[in-house]
Amino acid sequence: MSSMKNGFGLNTNLFETNILNLRVVIGVVRTVVGDAVRSLLDQRRKTILVTLQEVDQKARNAQQRLDEARAAVETARARAQEIRAQAIQTVEQESVIIQKKLKEDLQRRQEIRQQVLQLEQQQRRQTIAQKVANLAIMAAEDTLLIKLGPMGPMHAKQKELNEVHVRETFRKLKRLFFYIIFL
Repeated sequence: MSSMKNGFGLNTNLFETNILNLRVVIGVVRTVVGDAVRSLLDQRRKTILVTLQEVDQKARNAQQRLDEARAAVETARARAQEIRAQAIQTVEQESVIIQKKLKEDLQRRQEIRQQVLQLEQQQRRQTIAQKVANLAIMAAEDTLLIKLGPMGPMHAKQKELNEVHVRETFRKLKRLFFYIIFL
């Protein structure tokens, strides 16, 4: 071991020198590597902070889109309820209109049916009146012809003219009667 009491000298003690060298090396490593590690850690911390900020911003954006989607769903739900209510109201109105039209159609059909029945009754009355008139005219014609009956040879010509006149008059009466009936 050499003495170093008064200055600079060489230390030959290996154990002491290794500890000293180790301390120097650790100091240098600590200074050089520590700054690099600190710098790396600072960069890593900044990267993590930026990433966290980006994640927070994305989460806020996602929450905003979620809120907008919820509002859109609520609006759509309200609109669907409104449409449903309008559809029910429209169906009820259409039902009332259809019922009213059906009632009017039924009433119109009943009126037509009543008119048809009245027309049929009128036709039956006219047919009966025509038959009665024909029978009355034929009976009157026969009665008149019988009353004009045989009068002898001189009056044969007069009888013939009377028959022609009676038949012509009754034919005109029939036409007039049918005209009156069918008016």
